[in-house]
Amino acid sequence: MSADLVCGLQWGDEGKGKAVDYISKNYDVVARFNGGDNAGHTVVHQGSTYKFHVIPSGVLRGCLGVIGSGVVLNPDSLEEELHQLDGSERIVISKRAHLILPSYKLLDQKLEGLKGSKVGTTGRGIGPAYAFKAFRFGVRVGDLFQTGLEEKLSEARRLVESLNVEWIEPDVKHWKEILAPYVGDDYKVLHEAYLDGQRILFEAAQGFLLDLDFGTYPFVTSSYTFTNGVHAGSGFNAKELGDIIGVSKAYTTRVGNGAFPSELSGDTADHIREQGAEFGTTTGRPRRVGWLDLVALRYAVRVSGCNKIFLTKVDVLSGLDQVGLVTAYEVDGESVSDWFDFSQGALERVKPVVKWCDGWENALVEGKLHKNLLTFMETVEGTVGAKIQWVSYGPSDHETLCML
Repeated sequence: MSADLVCGLQWGDEGKGKAVDYISKNYDVVARFNGGDNAGHTVVHQGSTYKFHVIPSGVLRGCLGVIGSGVVLNPDSLEEELHQLDGSERIVISKRAHLILPSYKLLDQKLEGLKGSKVGTTGRGIGPAYAFKAFRFGVRVGDLFQTGLEEKLSEARRLVESLNVEWIEPDVKHWKEILAPYVGDDYKVLHEAYLDGQRILFEAAQGFLLDLDFGTYPFVTSSYTFTNGVHAGSGFNAKELGDIIGVSKAYTTRVGNGAFPSELSGDTADHIREQGAEFGTTTGRPRRVGWLDLVALRYAVRVSGCNKIFLTKVDVLSGLDQVGLVTAYEVDGESVSDWFDFSQGALERVKPVVKWCDGWENALVEGKLHKNLLTFMETVEGTVGAKIQWVSYGPSDHETLCML
């Protein structure tokens, strides 16, 4: 019996879609447990490009895809994703997953407008859906098929309108048609699969530094983005997890506002952004870019329990004479590299201490990783305390090396 987790170690956009697609060929079930259609996983599989926001990437490998209780679901977005597939894929959607009602998007925009420092939300109603869940005004997938639905919608409507936000009536009939073939019990499906000896891979949305509790609050998402979300978002016993596979780019990106110690500007930033196609899958917004931050990465590795790293986009740094690694922060004149407070206020005070590595013209030389890239990777491993097991040097599934 085996259950492993893939999670992002940065501010999202690390390449988890490709990592899950590549790794999931060895699994039977792939499960999402958090987030909603604010997440965007781009997968190039067998020459075709897929963009998933809710459906687990592993369905392309024939895995059973489970959308867990901790996900907030927009049925209209799900319908668009289903159109990419050929219908042979197997998907189970938890009856306990909360629905994103149309008015939540308007509420999301209104709340963002009230903030002094904009978080940079995608405006897709994710935060309000989780808030309504906590308020106990939420509407769940299973409610669509139960008596009492009208009363639940009326309760949600009263709260929405009390916040001076327009109520938009959801197309319940169409939603039921979309969801009916897939609704099930995520806990039961996962538990039975595990006991049956099937291999399960959990696929996290967002990234560690966007976690509601351990991320750079308040510039975070509204869910739990790593090991802490598995049990809450699927009912699966987290003590049964085996490998915690963390995905990290060879550099760092961030979308929206918030402190970013390793951020770059100018020609180097433009090079990385263009070569890495650093524009949001969900929003299309250009991402902020910077050197790989090993202080933040070590923090993510420690708290998540990550023991294996899937390093992505090493090819994007090709052609640079030197590549930077942030190995410490300078705070009030002192160098800090360990046990740093990653709250927003603390991050705003730091200056990055950069270690320079010799660059590489091409990531691969005669089928092997460039010696300078190997030195770069050794520094990363030695600093953060986890082994780099996979290296991705291009967007396609075959452009990956497994470091045995």
